[in-house]
Amino acid sequence: MAETRDQDGRISSRELVAVGSSLLLLLFLIKIYGVARYSLTTTTALLAATPVQVALGTVTIYAYYILPAIALGTIWFAIRYRARIQPALWPLILIVAAVTALASPYSYLRRCLAVVITALCVELVIRHFRHRWARSSDERLIKRGHTLTGWQGLSVVYLGAAALAFQFMNSLDAPWVSAQAFLINGTAVTSTQDLGDGVNDLQVRPESRFIGYPIAETEEWLTVLHADTRYVMRIPQSAVDTRLTCHNEFDQLAGDQPLVEKLKGHTYSSPNLDCRKVLEYLGRKQPGQPLPTWN
Repeated sequence: MAETRDQDGRISSRELVAVGSSLLLLLFLIKIYGVARYSLTTTTALLAATPVQVALGTVTIYAYYILPAIALGTIWFAIRYRARIQPALWPLILIVAAVTALASPYSYLRRCLAVVITALCVELVIRHFRHRWARSSDERLIKRGHTLTGWQGLSVVYLGAAALAFQFMNSLDAPWVSAQAFLINGTAVTSTQDLGDGVNDLQVRPESRFIGYPIAETEEWLTVLHADTRYVMRIPQSAVDTRLTCHNEFDQLAGDQPLVEKLKGHTYSSPNLDCRKVLEYLGRKQPGQPLPTWN
């Protein structure tokens, strides 16, 4: 039987997988909690509605940051551990780095590049003090130099993790599904209280047009999270007149053209219009009638 911990006290691969799985589960729960605007009732409703969609959707909405992180991280560690890499693996490494870099949005790639440049500066500082303390006669400084040796090459990991954690917390309330503008036959309750007065009094607000996030869907029912109030609604499919995918500027990350399109000289135009304009457009449509022409 394999030992759960190496003889030198390092964490084994089995423990690393267990810790990583627990950390991912915790991040997904925190994400649901943030999307629910810190309401445990809404958090429970979202978790019960889409337990699997949360994981896939959360990874997808952070692809803007994940792709450049993979590209630059692959290059960093390939150079850092170049002596251990077999020659046959270099073409694969270059392909992964090139494809992910070209697919990365240009503005987000520049942000990740700034993190790498900062990490290089930190590496220079670490190398300076490591060499300086290694030549010292003081045992304490020599031990500090050995400690810095273990830190060398990992600054990009800690800085990158800090940057990703900041972006995660900064967009904590951004749902993991695309926003849609809804027009329904009749009205639906989008809130049961005035969130601005701080008093837990009943105040029902029905609407026929609203912006929401489709959380779960069956042939008969549609579960929607209201974009503003974060109220969870269950709407019959027969009551939905029109639903158009849009981009909610208040919640979702801003899009940008990938590097490959930038190199081609193409301009970026999002296929999804601002949700406020789509909602305004739906105000011109009569339920049951065809969509009007936009002029």
